Amino acid sequence: MRESADNIGMQRGRFLVCGISAAACFALPAIAQANPETWQLWLERLDDGEQVISPFTRDGRTLYFPGYKKLCKVLRDDHVPIYEGWVKIPIRTIEVLWDVQQYLAGAGIHEPLVVHSGYRTPQTNASTEGAAWMSLHMFGKAVDFHVRGVSISDLADICRSCPVAGGVGYYPEGWVHIDTGPVRSWTA
Repeated sequence: MRESADNIGMQRGRFLVCGISAAACFALPAIAQANPETWQLWLERLDDGEQVISPFTRDGRTLYFPGYKKLCKVLRDDHVPIYEGWVKIPIRTIEVLWDVQQYLAGAGIHEPLVVHSGYRTPQTNASTEGAAWMSLHMFGKAVDFHVRGVSISDLADICRSCPVAGGVGYYPEGWVHIDTGPVRSWTA
């Protein structure tokens, strides 16, 4: 009897934690509507230092195309001509990066997400060592990045906690992979 009472207590605790987490997630759009600047994403390209701080929505519901276009430019494949390397990144990819940046901001870390690799053309993906044959990078659904002042291990943990994250790869060499595919986790 005692074992089942302890089990019920643990289930209630999990329920409360999940409920609080869900309430926080649903509260974010309302907060963002009050302050459009909260929907901004700060990205920097590792290879050339190009940076952008730009909103991708102004109301939490509709796409703000001028800002979104700037974010897509930073996430482009720069190994090919611009007309091949620039694509419309799925908004869910932008949202997962925003979730990570919001968590960091809440912890007092105000740094750009430094992008190692965003969208990859099939030819760039084929020439990338260790890249998956059907990598989500080729669909704009994956980003490899780091954040100055944040350990890669901590960043991977933050990414795993994001509600819209799919796969999270931990690369001790200096970056984290995050995507919007199926939920999974790995260490290289």
